[in-house]
Amino acid sequence: MSGYGFGKKATAPAGAGDPSKLDLSGIVRAPLSVDPAREAAAIARGNALGFVDRSDSAEGQTEGQGATPVRRRRQPAPQSSLYIKGPKETLDWFIDFTNQRGHRSYWQALAEFRDLVEGTQASAPDQR
Repeated sequence: MSGYGFGKKATAPAGAGDPSKLDLSGIVRAPLSVDPAREAAAIARGNALGFVDRSDSAEGQTEGQGATPVRRRRQPAPQSSLYIKGPKETLDWFIDFTNQRGHRSYWQALAEFRDLVEGTQASAPDQR
C-alpha cells in the first residue's frame, strides 16, 4: 500500500542552502531613493485631488503654529444598562416601533418617546 508521500522529508533542490532560512539576498537594505521630479509631480496630483499633507514637515507652517493639529475628542455621555421584563406583546410592539422609526438602538426610540412626553422638539443633535 502506498503512503502517498506523507511522512517523507522534502528534499531541497541541488545548490540550495539551509531550507529553514529565507533567501533575502535580493532585498536592498538602504533607504529607497526617490526621484524629486516624480515626487513633486505626485504631490501636485494629490493637491489637485484635494489631499492635505499632514506630515511633520508640512509647508506653510511656521514654528509658532505647531506641526500637528490638536485633536479633541468629545467626552461621551455617561451610560447605563437596563433590562426590561414585561409582557411579550408590549415588548414586541416596542421593537417594531423602533424598527419602523429607523432607529439603530432602543435608547434612540426612548429619547424620541421622552421628547414626545416632555413636549420638546428634539434632543441634543449628537445623540440622534
